[in-house]
Amino acid sequence: MTIRKKLPAIALGVISLTAPLAAAGTSTAATAIEVQVEDSSQVEDATLTDGSGKPSGALSAKTAAQTEKVFSTGEIAGKRFSSIGLSWKKDSTLDEGLVAEARIHRNGAWVSWRHIPLELDEGVAEEAKRAGAPAFYTEDADGVEVRFISPTGSLPQDLRLSFINPAQGSVVSSPAPQPQSAQAGQPDVKLRKDWGADETLADPGYKTQPSIKSALVHHTVTGNNSYTQEQVPQIINGIYVHHIKNLGYGDSPYHFIVDRFGGIWEGRKGSIEMQPGTVIPGILGGHAAGFNTNTFGVAMLGNFEPNNSEGGEDTGPDPKPSDAMVKSLADLLAWKVGQYKLNPEGATQLVSTGGGGTNPHPKDTVLVVPVISSHKDVNVTACPGGKLYEMLPGLRKQVAERLG
Repeated sequence: MTIRKKLPAIALGVISLTAPLAAAGTSTAATAIEVQVEDSSQVEDATLTDGSGKPSGALSAKTAAQTEKVFSTGEIAGKRFSSIGLSWKKDSTLDEGLVAEARIHRNGAWVSWRHIPLELDEGVAEEAKRAGAPAFYTEDADGVEVRFISPTGSLPQDLRLSFINPAQGSVVSSPAPQPQSAQAGQPDVKLRKDWGADETLADPGYKTQPSIKSALVHHTVTGNNSYTQEQVPQIINGIYVHHIKNLGYGDSPYHFIVDRFGGIWEGRKGSIEMQPGTVIPGILGGHAAGFNTNTFGVAMLGNFEPNNSEGGEDTGPDPKPSDAMVKSLADLLAWKVGQYKLNPEGATQLVSTGGGGTNPHPKDTVLVVPVISSHKDVNVTACPGGKLYEMLPGLRKQVAERLG
């Protein structure tokens, strides 16, 4: 039986939960779970006792069958949040069979358990200080319970659960930029201020690099794909805050993000301005471990892995990008690929900078990849999801057609 300690309602703060691992054959060292929320110094402690056997709650048969040990935060109530983020020590081992699930409290009721993907889309980039999962969009909520099902009875070291609510924070933006004339071939790209970027969080200045040789396509894995158009800025802002405050990035990992309605959004600072022959010939991203150099990253907002149960009512269990999303992605790629005079149906060479994590290629390994590639072409990952990956050949043709 799983024993859960129900926590009192909390203000935004940090809660440390320790779970001693007492299963046979496992270490007896305590594994810490830290639940943290921004903008408060209030701290409360509670003890989490783990249990074995089939856990209570609505757990799928497949998950329940492999369960050996369950860890739970218990029901946590507090001020509202819109995303949650899991993170852990950068060099900590993440068991292959570890499963994370969450149930959210909103509008006076608990919703059903949902699977939380633990694979961070961009891997552990060189600039990251911690490893973790993608920011998981919860919509506006006021409570959560997260449980971890581990076949080996272990969790990654220094595991933290963070509540993210940038929409309610005190957003401080940089001074309004001077009006810019659109570059040749530039589609409509919404600026960082349009999704509410707090520019005081990001590293100052631009992270420049000499040039761009390839575009890498991603998906964000931020929850279900049936988000509304009004929710898009909040989701993108949650990705930004999670990467900076929880994972230690200097900025948004992606150069651009495309939503399911066809909206194109500026991610990393300077991505719109970058073009060859200027003072910003390229912007170094944080989207592909070991292969950020000479590439730019475009992330599709959603999860496009086959059999994704979080597809949502609009996309079903096997979601694929919407027509509007694919059209905008092709427009965006044609603009930047054209600027750098790259062949959208050609190939190029990328050199690994090392970095470990999801990058299996030692430093200085040379890879030959398509000019328009995806994350899985350079790292060990399912990103950008099978439903999006199978569309890449057609996407390259669309970009080529746009460039004549």
